[in-house]
Amino acid sequence: MKKAPVCDISHGQLSKFQSEAAFSYAFGLAYADHIRETAETIPEKPVIFLKHGTPVVNQETVKTPSIDEMLQATFKIEPAIRDQVEPLRDKIGPMLDYEIELGVQILEDCKLQDLEAGAPLPRIGYFLANDVTTRTVQLFGQLCDSRLPCWTECKSFDGFFPTADTLWVPDEDARDKFPDVTLHLKVNGKTRQKEPVSSLIYTPRELLTHAARFAPGRRLNAGDLLVTGTPAGVTFKVNRLKRQIARALPARFLIGAMVSAGKANSDYLKPGDVIEADAEWLGSHSFTIT
Repeated sequence: MKKAPVCDISHGQLSKFQSEAAFSYAFGLAYADHIRETAETIPEKPVIFLKHGTPVVNQETVKTPSIDEMLQATFKIEPAIRDQVEPLRDKIGPMLDYEIELGVQILEDCKLQDLEAGAPLPRIGYFLANDVTTRTVQLFGQLCDSRLPCWTECKSFDGFFPTADTLWVPDEDARDKFPDVTLHLKVNGKTRQKEPVSSLIYTPRELLTHAARFAPGRRLNAGDLLVTGTPAGVTFKVNRLKRQIARALPARFLIGAMVSAGKANSDYLKPGDVIEADAEWLGSHSFTIT
């Protein structure tokens, strides 16, 4: 597996990360070990979907969504699955999970055709983010024609985009490289995730190009954000053999079993848990679940 290109702090400048409402594009399955722990396969092209909501710098708390809020978000996407999901109401827990990620802020407009033609990358900045997720809503995506709309909703509840306040802007000759930092996340003082950004399976150009291909008008605008995927260590893990067996079962039985198991898994985030995220010189932040 190739390593993503990286460079150190001397190849750019540090400033403060600030963000207003903008398009946010999220990438999934971008670290090989995370792909393995969820029993997925390396995608032929980057997995991308929208993430709604504005990032909040140095956010202190993240509120756990209620069962009704999760079901409303699900039925908004696919009303037809209501009859399959409502019987699971008493089995459902939020399955609230953390995802430490490297964020990208677009600092000048760029068009897909320019990226594909090999033009220099636009001015960008990097920041530390957490793509908080309710796995229950994510799992309901297995009942839909496409699972990605549920991936959007499961990561778009209010407060699900906490960030650090540092922005690192690489010099023009280093824009095709990620910051050489290790992402490190702890829950209640215990390490859950720790992996260098160099383990990403995509390059900056590949991520920007695919995001522009997905974006309205096939262009990225200044202010748009990307979250580039999470490394291994999330609570949501799937045994590959069990996944193969499960494929032979009707989806509604599989989802019922998985949400029941998730509700019983004490490693999922719960009120009072403290999450600490660190990316060395790219900053750190922490928040408490309520």
